[in-house]
Amino acid sequence: MIHQSIARRYAKGLFAVGDKDGKYGAYFEELEQVMGVVDANQKLRNALMLPLLEMAKRRDLLSDVIRALSLSPTVASLLQLLLENHRIDYLPAIRKMYAELVDEKEGRTKGQIFTPYPLSDDIKGRIEKVLGERLGKQVQLSTMEDNSLIGGVKVIVGGLRIDGSVRHQLELMNESILKE
Repeated sequence: MIHQSIARRYAKGLFAVGDKDGKYGAYFEELEQVMGVVDANQKLRNALMLPLLEMAKRRDLLSDVIRALSLSPTVASLLQLLLENHRIDYLPAIRKMYAELVDEKEGRTKGQIFTPYPLSDDIKGRIEKVLGERLGKQVQLSTMEDNSLIGGVKVIVGGLRIDGSVRHQLELMNESILKE
């Protein structure tokens, strides 16, 4: 929990700067680049995120990454600050929080749709459209198969939960019968 609140503060700080100078999208792309490089190279990830190397070597390594990726001074400063404060391992959480802030700014929201069977792109698109109209945002759903639902779908978007599954309907009928 503390990890997330700290990551949220760094993400909000970077987003505030990006929103003010109009470069929040570019900063997000740069965070994605950094995470792509770090995720692709386990040795680099360990060298930066684990305090096994002395700080001077970690600074040099980070400077090399910043130069190689031609990062903006703003994102470079964030990375250096994280390293100095021994919080570079917060970077994945910061990127996730930052992505949520960008989505919110651009009127997007993400969610999940659970279904007991594979869902066609057409049906998924129609569900996203209807939810988008209801929420006033562009909705992007990821599909998860859950055979326990029996039939129908369950959708979770932000704080909204819509359960139209057969399993849920059976549970409601069972509760109704037990109340009588």
